[in-house]
Amino acid sequence: MQKLKLTILILILLTATIQAKVIDKIVAIVGDKIITQYDVESFNPKKVKQIYSIKDEARREILLKKYYKEVLDFLVNQYIYEIAAEREGIKVTDDEVDRALNDVLKQNNITMDQLEQVLEQNGLTLEKYKYQLKNEILNARIRSAVIMPKLVVTDEDIKNYIDEHQNELKLADKYELRIIRVSSEDEVKKVKEYIKEKSFADAAIKFSKDKTSKKGGYVGWLKISDLPEKYRKIVIEHKKGDVFEMKDGKDFVIFYIEDFKSKYDVDDKLREEITRKIKEKMYPEVVKSWLEKHKTTIFIKYM
Repeated sequence: MQKLKLTILILILLTATIQAKVIDKIVAIVGDKIITQYDVESFNPKKVKQIYSIKDEARREILLKKYYKEVLDFLVNQYIYEIAAEREGIKVTDDEVDRALNDVLKQNNITMDQLEQVLEQNGLTLEKYKYQLKNEILNARIRSAVIMPKLVVTDEDIKNYIDEHQNELKLADKYELRIIRVSSEDEVKKVKEYIKEKSFADAAIKFSKDKTSKKGGYVGWLKISDLPEKYRKIVIEHKKGDVFEMKDGKDFVIFYIEDFKSKYDVDDKLREEITRKIKEKMYPEVVKSWLEKHKTTIFIKYM
């Protein structure tokens, strides 16, 4: 009888050992870190449970393989990320994670038991949640210490962004214009001669038959799109300080560009906002490049 009990005990221990070996089976090595089958299955136990509950064996196997591949690839990349961070002198200690966890409890005014209940309802364990907190802290440190200094935004980048988003930003080149409208080429010559001695505004008051004459021909600040289409091309071709004319029906219109505001001349606040958005767009590619550089020198093996 005693011998039978001993045999049963040995069988139980042996079965437990075999199960432990299956669960703790190493599925990948990244640098000096290992990933076990348990790590993969415990990553999302709720999902694993759902997959194992599927009666269709073929479908169950397909979904299980998909789950394993996605989670294993994620964990491998996460370890690459951690090793790369360590090489940059960035680490997150267990004490720091515990402090962050305590902050979560205080901010939400809940106990540890209440947190664990919420986590369980969402298919998470406390250890998994702490792992997420660790990654959040690590990501923030890598972002500020490693990646952000690599994000250099040039004036050309800002100009390109403005060109691509000028409608959204409501930006456009603006011209401060004065005009003189006369009936003949002779009058155009007289106006130009008069401008040399006086000013464009004086010439407008004296010669122009346009309704703006009393204001010295002053039209104001206009975007190109505000101008009649027939005037746009000739205005675009000129710069601040230019005086030029064109035929307009039976009349001649003389233009003076008194001032010019480029759509690229934005205030500091908008420039900072544009710079931030450009950096956000650049960020994933810079992270990818940074990781690829480290990845080439990190030992990675799928078992």
